[in-house]
Amino acid sequence: MITFDEQVDFFRIIGKELKLRVVCYVIGGSAMMFYGAKVNTKDVDLVFLEESELESVKKALYNMGFDEKQSVVKIFRRYEKARNTPVMMIGRENRFDLFLREIITMKMSENIVERAKQVHEFDNFIVKVIAPEDIFLLKSATEREKDRADALSLIQRFKLDWKIIVEESMHQTKLGQHLFPVYLFDFLYELKEDLKAEIPAQVLKDVRKMAKGLLEEKLSFRKRNLQERKNKREENQGKKKEKKIREKKKGKVH
Repeated sequence: MITFDEQVDFFRIIGKELKLRVVCYVIGGSAMMFYGAKVNTKDVDLVFLEESELESVKKALYNMGFDEKQSVVKIFRRYEKARNTPVMMIGRENRFDLFLREIITMKMSENIVERAKQVHEFDNFIVKVIAPEDIFLLKSATEREKDRADALSLIQRFKLDWKIIVEESMHQTKLGQHLFPVYLFDFLYELKEDLKAEIPAQVLKDVRKMAKGLLEEKLSFRKRNLQERKNKREENQGKKKEKKIREKKKGKVH
């Protein structure tokens, strides 16, 4: 586990190792520690918008004694379908997860970037902390029990703006994360039923409506796609049948 002070010490060392200015966004438990909502975390999660900056931090961690892990642990929903898995840097007792623009099932939208108001500078290492609402949304994309506990802590500690959470969920669908509201609804329902989290009824209603609409749209699209494929097959079969009839008639003439 990494404490807040240890995390800050790591950031200071990284900042001294870097030759050029690098900006990253801290998420998950690492971000919660900046808000005083957590005393330690299992790993440090960082998101970069530029690949060159991720590579610079990766190199700095190499110089600090970290090595890259080649296999990743399935902690996110639809992990096996994700195109962007993190670079995992393993130290003696610590781990850094480095993401590039997308955190498995959630993209770093311009809105998330804009909401990251808290900024910390460690020489050339600029660390921006994402908003509590966005930390919560990322927690909804995982399948780990501890993330449910973290989400409950966020609800209890902060006055979360549920409008932001609902709107960003829908925005993620426009960015290609088509079923995000479906996973969010499941997550909210589990928090309310299992952990007795105080989630406004209207929020559950709105997210459920979005999730239902997306599932129906996806089902409708699938049905249309299957029908189009069926029509195409029938059309091809008809053409083959006509061809055989023409060939048969042509043979009789000769």
